[in-house]
Amino acid sequence: MVGAGPAGAIAACVAARRGLRVALIDRNTFPRDKTCGDGIGPGAVRVLRELGIDSVLEGRPRIASITMFGTEGERSESPVPDIRGTSTDVFVVPRLDFDEHLFRAALASGAADMTGTRYVGMSGYDDRARTIELRDASGARKSLRAHLVIGADGVYSTVRKDLVGKDGMDPEYSGIAMRAYVECPDFEGGAAGASMLFEFDRDLLPSYGWVFPVGDGTVNIGVGLPISQLRERGADLRRLLAEFADRLRERGLEIGEIRDERAHQLRALMEMPPLTFERAALIGDAASMINPVSGEGIAYAMTAAQRLVKALPADLSDGRALAAALTGFERRFRSGHRMHLLSCRLTMVMLRRSATAAVVVRALQTDPRVLGGVFSMLFGDGRLNATTALRIARHAVR
Repeated sequence: MVGAGPAGAIAACVAARRGLRVALIDRNTFPRDKTCGDGIGPGAVRVLRELGIDSVLEGRPRIASITMFGTEGERSESPVPDIRGTSTDVFVVPRLDFDEHLFRAALASGAADMTGTRYVGMSGYDDRARTIELRDASGARKSLRAHLVIGADGVYSTVRKDLVGKDGMDPEYSGIAMRAYVECPDFEGGAAGASMLFEFDRDLLPSYGWVFPVGDGTVNIGVGLPISQLRERGADLRRLLAEFADRLRERGLEIGEIRDERAHQLRALMEMPPLTFERAALIGDAASMINPVSGEGIAYAMTAAQRLVKALPADLSDGRALAAALTGFERRFRSGHRMHLLSCRLTMVMLRRSATAAVVVRALQTDPRVLGGVFSMLFGDGRLNATTALRIARHAVR
């Protein structure tokens, strides 16, 4: 397993519990920070609970409401929607803590700790294994043979480059987000429960600004934009973040000084490469498993990791059985997300224009059923059904 973030850690955890020998390789040692909004949505929560490793959520308030500012600055607050047959539990956990928890769960399940070791490349494969080259912190190199190599090494994945070859980023579907932390008690909510804030300011469309409470009066605050929009507007994320914070202060929110600013690149599902190869696979950010509208990827990463490992044969040395399992996983993942991806594309088109974006946001602010439909698309693999689309259209007529 190359990469020990949520995708790699969950894959290692599930594989070790199946009795497979697994090495968890990462150039970093843990704990380590990761640039993110820190939101843990329903899909990720489900995997945590299924694996019995959800203690990381203990003592953290469930998000109870969603605060939104529309394109004209209009404010609304709605409870997190109820969706029949689907959990809508959302928490906010700093990635420093979250990733460390998943990493320790993988080790406790039996994965071998090879953190602090850099993946250098692949030196070949045969009908039984791939050979990968590693370098430790001292600079010493060594080779490792594996029946299966899973690349979960992030957006700048070296494994992906080795498997796919030349692979440029599409500025239309690649984005950059910047997050920071500030002191702000306004979203912890007390007895009413914690609230997440989204602002759909015209300068941020088709993306948004966010404020997510991490506890103890601290929030994760951030903004993001597609790379194409940043270039076209000559925009600067640091300036956009500062302006977003200033707007919140003007509205009476207690936003402290911005600290720990960090930016990170995102590659959306539209750029998803082949996921499986001969004795190799890609998951998580390495496979562009990022929601193009929300920028969320943890749920995709954890779900894909769990499903991939569950699909593997008991004997990974059996090349034919392994190839069939990998092919089946990719086919199911793509078919299962086809309508979801189409919904994301449609939503991106609507949010790129101020007029249609205003309609969508107004519908989200005033129609609980629209909020529920879009919520399942932004924080899971839901889709915009005909009913939701019709209800949005009605707001355009009004």
